[in-house]
Amino acid sequence: MRSGDGLVYSSLQSLIKLQNQVSTLQLAKRKALARHLGQHHSVFKGRGMDFAESRPYQAGDDIRTIDWRVTARSGRVHTKVFQEEREKPVLLWIDMRTPMYFATRGRFKSVVAAEVASLLLWKTLEEGDRAGGILQRPDQALEFKPMRSRQSVLGFLRAIADASQAQLASLNYHDSGYLKDNWMRLRRVVESGSQVYIISDFRQANTAALQQLIMIHRLATVTLIAINDPLEEHLPEQGQLRMTDEKRSLWVNLKQKLWREQYHERYQTHRLTLQNLARQHRMPLVFLSTRDSSTERLRKLSRGAQ
Repeated sequence: MRSGDGLVYSSLQSLIKLQNQVSTLQLAKRKALARHLGQHHSVFKGRGMDFAESRPYQAGDDIRTIDWRVTARSGRVHTKVFQEEREKPVLLWIDMRTPMYFATRGRFKSVVAAEVASLLLWKTLEEGDRAGGILQRPDQALEFKPMRSRQSVLGFLRAIADASQAQLASLNYHDSGYLKDNWMRLRRVVESGSQVYIISDFRQANTAALQQLIMIHRLATVTLIAINDPLEEHLPEQGQLRMTDEKRSLWVNLKQKLWREQYHERYQTHRLTLQNLARQHRMPLVFLSTRDSSTERLRKLSRGAQ
């Protein structure tokens, strides 16, 4: 592994190795509405692999489905009803915009996003579902049609690794409608019954942008995975901080208590907005930090991405 791999960028090799951690990642099963066969339960009942319930026999029922135990116990003929197994397409929206190339502790937010995406893609493939999504770079969005193959996952991971290594800091991303437009595009490709993971720091996620997530959630199950760096939550109490956009520099006096408090309040407002959205619309929400260990990250994902 070259210096910086897994810290400031992700290589394809490091993302491939993450499939070894998939066995410890436990994601809750959800009912799916997709039309294709797969390994997840549909809300529709019919002849399938898994028993759902017994009910009184009705004319026309297949006699092969008679539940003889319940029939003997109740004195009335009962038949078994099965849940049909159906596929759950999984779509990832991965944020590789300029703000993601940042960290003061641990690894870049872009690296965390890449590694989380890799874990979810390998887990999806292991469970026999179709995996795809959109990789959002500052300059373009790359779409990957949901497919059930190792080759398609590798192609997606290669694009993610390339994006994490790209020098894109000079590109302009100051557009208040940016996330709104991105998530409108995602909404157009989401299939009914899909599982959708939004992996981002959610910067610039204004009301119009969040409304798009609500509309997506009406079609699919949406899980929010929010990544942040400790500096985005709290500023140090002493010293000076130099900020730059590679063209201009600004020195900030960290001794100004009021300024630090206002900075923290903005972060808290941002976090509360996401929490309220998740609670009101029953979207699972996972907060990850750039300083999380691999074990801590897996624990948070297993606990929250349900």
